[in-house]
Amino acid sequence: MKTSIPKSALLAAGILATSSALAAPVFIKETGLSNGMATGGLLLPINSTPLNYWSGLQTLLINNSDKVLAFCVDPWEWSSSANQSYSTNNLDAIFGTAKAGFISELYSESYASTLTTGSAGNLNAAAFQLALWEIITDDNPNAAGLQSSFSNGLVQKTGSTDMSIVRSATVMLGRIDGVYGSDSYIFDLYTSGKSLGEGRVSGYQDFLVASKQETFITTTKVPEPGAFSLMLGALGGMGLLALRRRQATVKA
Repeated sequence: MKTSIPKSALLAAGILATSSALAAPVFIKETGLSNGMATGGLLLPINSTPLNYWSGLQTLLINNSDKVLAFCVDPWEWSSSANQSYSTNNLDAIFGTAKAGFISELYSESYASTLTTGSAGNLNAAAFQLALWEIITDDNPNAAGLQSSFSNGLVQKTGSTDMSIVRSATVMLGRIDGVYGSDSYIFDLYTSGKSLGEGRVSGYQDFLVASKQETFITTTKVPEPGAFSLMLGALGGMGLLALRRRQATVKA
């Protein structure tokens, strides 16, 4: 069941994301793969003809110390297994408010499924990556609403594409309706080069790292009258005991 995330929580996440834009450049390299699948023959803007791309989570090493999971948000460039300099940005600044909202909702509703084990996790991660590429490379970024067809545009299926990935990605995109799921995430968007959803330019693949935003709920139980009287009596007894000990100390 979908639940609406309070605007205050979204605002806080936005502030955190904006502040990350001021962070110093970092060094990132891809160290391996996690959940995901090969797509079969898929058309992406990085190449003029279909290729059998990896679609799924990648493992990154940041500043030679922090190992994280990430999805590619740049189907125009390749990743690197050697350290490259990256800048930290936020979704709105790079993709605009509309696409940033689509991406955030995709994470809210479907990201958790990409972390499960086994064949289900592999399919979910592959579909999530495909859905992410489709959002970023929408046929007409000026058109209102989300476009989610894999039959045309810059991310396009072919006769040899694994259709199980396409079907699952279509389901994920279909959930994007402006009502967020129960999960909330904050993001680190690492960018290199100048493609950023605009075209193939010199640089390296850009990555999006998500961290779940935990919600803590505290409740205060009002004591019943009888319990309240007992509490007062106990506190009064402790006060008298402390006073007696203090008087005894003075007398000594």
